[in-house]
Amino acid sequence: MRKVILVITLASAILMVSTCAKREEGRCRLRYRAVNTSESTIYFACQDQMRISERPAQLKDLPKGVSRAISYFLAKIGDRDIPLIIEGSKKFKLYLDTDGDGSLSDERGFAASTVKKRRFGPVDYYRFGPISLEFGQAERKLAKRIYVITRGTNIEQLCFCPADYRKGKVRLGEYIYSVAVVDGNFDGKYGKIFSPPIKNIFRPGCDSFAIDLNRDGRLDWALYERSELTPLSRMIKIEDTYYSIDVATNGTALELKKVEPEFGILDLGGADVKMKLWSDAAEQNIIGSEENRRFPAGKYKTIFLELNQKDSSGNRWTLTSSRAGKLEDFEIRPGRKSSFKIGPPFQIKTTARRTSNDILIGLNLEGQAGEQYGADVGRNGIRVSPPVFKIIDESGNVVDTGRFKYG
Repeated sequence: MRKVILVITLASAILMVSTCAKREEGRCRLRYRAVNTSESTIYFACQDQMRISERPAQLKDLPKGVSRAISYFLAKIGDRDIPLIIEGSKKFKLYLDTDGDGSLSDERGFAASTVKKRRFGPVDYYRFGPISLEFGQAERKLAKRIYVITRGTNIEQLCFCPADYRKGKVRLGEYIYSVAVVDGNFDGKYGKIFSPPIKNIFRPGCDSFAIDLNRDGRLDWALYERSELTPLSRMIKIEDTYYSIDVATNGTALELKKVEPEFGILDLGGADVKMKLWSDAAEQNIIGSEENRRFPAGKYKTIFLELNQKDSSGNRWTLTSSRAGKLEDFEIRPGRKSSFKIGPPFQIKTTARRTSNDILIGLNLEGQAGEQYGADVGRNGIRVSPPVFKIIDESGNVVDTGRFKYG
């Protein structure tokens, strides 16, 4: 029995070595894979649309027999404005102009299914689809499949996300990595690179790239840490090596090739930071107080900034930035240094906003580069109590006192 097991094991090993040897370095085919709306691969590839009060001008007709309970939407998908309606008040059905002719009378209705997951909020939500769209001219038709989901169980706001993406396996040196690309801007094509500045980090308007760096079989997403899913850039950094990313327009092939980019210097003046940067060059993660860091030339956006400071008593203070000021969007040029002074001395910035019955007062600390840190501060790893405040009238009398609340 032992001899049989040994022969089988040896044969498997030989087959594995042979398979790796045949797989061309840095190149792979990408194949369609249906996406589950709870998967991380749909991040950066969702678009929201609020309900509109009037029938959109692009909508020529309605399906026959629809009820009077109609909600209108005009979705921006790719470079098209696509009209759609949701019929019903309890059992919902969606009709969407899939072929771009402005007519819904020839469209299939999609019934809502209830999804009991928390990916898009603390309550259940409805999902329609998958729905197939057509893009381009007749001779170069591109198909795109999407899901339409609600925010909760009302239909005031819809979210559009891809129903499929492209996935494959690529060999780099002795390792094989799972990789994937997502059509994040809904144009039916692949290769749209991240281009800062952007208004919304969850809607960067580009395609996405993922690589299973730890080879655990998952494509993990993280906003503040190193992530295996990122907006598509020109390069990917794996350990200390940069690889260019080349995706076929139709998403069928991928090539990663070793490159030596042009570098510039980022100098934060020795500030002890934890940062995450997106770029059209390559994502970067910074930890520590190194002064001159070599990064590929390109445009960068700060996604996360945490500042650590020690006072004269040796206490370690941790502040998290809500706005990065001059570091929000910046550029690193070849052979040049980009320098920023951040942190203290701080200026106190307050905000006030009136609601129906309350006045909401906010507090931020502003650093030298205009970066703003919230009042949620840590000292030696422990969250400190929110600061107190006084309300003083024109005569200098204290009208009231209180303490800020987190959240």
